[in-house]
Amino acid sequence: MDMAPRWAGGYGFQIQYESFGSDRMLTEDPSTLDSTFFQNTVWFEGVYTWNRSIRATFKLPYNQISTEKYIVDAASKISKHSGIGDLILGMPLKKYFNMDRTTVNIGFTPQVQLATGKSSEIQSSYTGYGLSLSYSAEDPILYQLYDLFGWINNDGSKFLGLDVNLGWHPFHNNQKNQGLFIMWDVSGRIKLNRDNSRAQRLFTGPQFVVYKENVMARSVLKYPVYENRDAQITTGIIFQTGIGFVF
Repeated sequence: MDMAPRWAGGYGFQIQYESFGSDRMLTEDPSTLDSTFFQNTVWFEGVYTWNRSIRATFKLPYNQISTEKYIVDAASKISKHSGIGDLILGMPLKKYFNMDRTTVNIGFTPQVQLATGKSSEIQSSYTGYGLSLSYSAEDPILYQLYDLFGWINNDGSKFLGLDVNLGWHPFHNNQKNQGLFIMWDVSGRIKLNRDNSRAQRLFTGPQFVVYKENVMARSVLKYPVYENRDAQITTGIIFQTGIGFVF
């Protein structure tokens, strides 16, 4: 969850669940058929740190997707997809700065996506290359993270994203290493397809992180405040929750 481990030879894994989808269209185009889209994804993720500043990560999703198109005077067309998605490998490089009461780190993360999933009518598998630039700062009370990242995929599409976490650290027991973060999440996404069509989305909502010793748990609920994509379904509310273990 981008918070641990912070020591040489540390490793960990986490399982995260994400759901989103809707039956509401973004446009009122009368030529567009009403549709639904729902996706549930379970992510299995891992990390290993050679030292505090150099680490390796992987992310492997398992997707369940369903769509339905309502056709006038005909049977509705239902499509479903389930299976392992594309594996993402990363090499986060971090530079830490320790001050009197604040820890700051600047991150640079090259990533590669491997086409390990299967393609279907409603899901594509492809390779891609990404790069992330991040800044985070933490003191006994406040936490902040800014992560700007981009992807180029072999299908010709390009992707730009920004994640912001601003949080409060109201409780920490140093002897038991347990505590709580209450944060606000902002996520912006821009996708440029090969045909030059563009999708833009902005989501925001609360995030809660609890930890005790080597276990962390997180829940996020994000609402769409802006979406712009011609004749497409809104992504809807995004819910994420997960648990992680570090050693």
